[in-house]
Amino acid sequence: MKQLGDLVLPDSLQWKNQYEWSPTVQETARTLGGNLVVWNSGLIGGRPIDLEAEGDSSWLTLEQVRAIHAMAMQPGGVFDLILDNESFQVMFRHQDQPATSFTPIYPHGRFFNGLIKLMQV
Repeated sequence: MKQLGDLVLPDSLQWKNQYEWSPTVQETARTLGGNLVVWNSGLIGGRPIDLEAEGDSSWLTLEQVRAIHAMAMQPGGVFDLILDNESFQVMFRHQDQPATSFTPIYPHGRFFNGLIKLMQV
């Protein structure tokens, strides 16, 4: 089951960047004597979650697109996201415009491909 807030999403929706993020950051520098200094830190929040409906395998309905768009228009809105057996608190990634993007399958159609850009908070 996939759900954003109260909106049930298609099970065929794909989490495209699921394995492209690491909760660890690292910086390095050299001392004047040439020694390597390494700083490591863990990240809390900010994990990008891109959900995509693409091609003939996953479509969003007009009603789903309107509901997602309405959620995205809420400044500072935080939503529960359920992806199969995992649960996240997310916000729309407005700093990475556009936060949502939808394209009709057929001109003036009621089904859409699209991308939803979220981040874990």
